[in-house]
Amino acid sequence: MRRNTAWLIAGLMMLVWACGGEGDGTGTSDVATAETDGSEAPELTGATEASEASEEEEAPDNCSLITEEEATALAGYDLEVGEDSILGCGFLPPGSDVADIVVNAVLIEGDLASIAAEGFPNATEIIPVEVGEDTVAVTTPSGDTVASVITASGGRLVELAIVFLGIDPGDSSRIEEAATLAVTALDRWD
Repeated sequence: MRRNTAWLIAGLMMLVWACGGEGDGTGTSDVATAETDGSEAPELTGATEASEASEEEEAPDNCSLITEEEATALAGYDLEVGEDSILGCGFLPPGSDVADIVVNAVLIEGDLASIAAEGFPNATEIIPVEVGEDTVAVTTPSGDTVASVITASGGRLVELAIVFLGIDPGDSSRIEEAATLAVTALDRWD
């Protein structure tokens, strides 16, 4: 039951930021600052400002952004691709109905720090990651696990929801491994 509840919460958080939040819509900031639980998140670059992309651009098929082999390598155990939905594409252990990795790609306006703060208001920490243009790891409300790794560039954002992998927020090598996969997914978005 705990896993199903956590999966529902993760899905709802993805929907919150996928639908966007309030903002001035100018996309002109050079530096972003976000707040979570009253404390400021580290400053990130403005590399995620909305691009001049055409209005017709659509988010890609989430299941095409990473492979089963890549998801399996990150998890450390076998995962199978599920189906794409509004919540993203899940990668599940064989015989399971709960995804341990979910990849979700969305078009955004604004900067990553603000989007992370709005989409994960109960996160204990938003950790900048030195992979890609703008990449962060977001912890669970208890702060004991990385909930998601999010990367963005040019008005495009990819989230890997990885809460069930149990990655410790202090494990920078595992966070960088997940961030590298998120950046790979973003690079595949054509």
